[in-house]
Amino acid sequence: MTTPARLAVLLTLALTLVACIAQPKSGDVLLVDDFSKPESGFNRQSDADAITDYLDGEYQIHIFTPNLNVWAVSGPKFTDTIIEVNARTAGGSENNLFGVLCRHQDDSNFYFFAISADSYYAIGKLKDGAIVLLSSSVFEYSDKILPGQAVNHVIATCAGTTLTLSANGTQLAQITDGDFTEGQIGLIAGAFDDPETDVRFDNVLVIKP
Repeated sequence: MTTPARLAVLLTLALTLVACIAQPKSGDVLLVDDFSKPESGFNRQSDADAITDYLDGEYQIHIFTPNLNVWAVSGPKFTDTIIEVNARTAGGSENNLFGVLCRHQDDSNFYFFAISADSYYAIGKLKDGAIVLLSSSVFEYSDKILPGQAVNHVIATCAGTTLTLSANGTQLAQITDGDFTEGQIGLIAGAFDDPETDVRFDNVLVIKP
């Protein structure tokens, strides 16, 4: 018969083993998705304003309404992440935004890392439903962002309070902010004054910094 003392020791050892297994190391893959399987976990919705769905091995966010941002999240909550994705504008206005989210708490609180098809970029956050740009007071231009319908490789790093946005191998912005410490990852696209933009994403990779 197992004594209470021995049971406590075994329980402690089991919890220690679980804790060791659950802690990812730097470089570990946390999530990967090539969008070949529509049941992989990202939102699938459609209404008069936008479509979020899997399409021909990519993930589509198609917006029909001006001045609207739409996002889709997936996976468990993470703390520190490096999020990589290939993204392109497939149609509609180039006056748009697209990129990734980290530390999504809910639909009113998260960080976003965005570029545009006319080569602008920003790091920002949605806090209590209000958009706050963090890298600058406006979106800034970079010739490192490929314009038009070209595929851009976007990398967003959330490590502690440091947030970094890179595109096509070049760091565009780095800031510090401590509002959100964990949450889901996601994809985002947005339209400004023009009523339509169609953005496609492929090969999402999330690793531990």
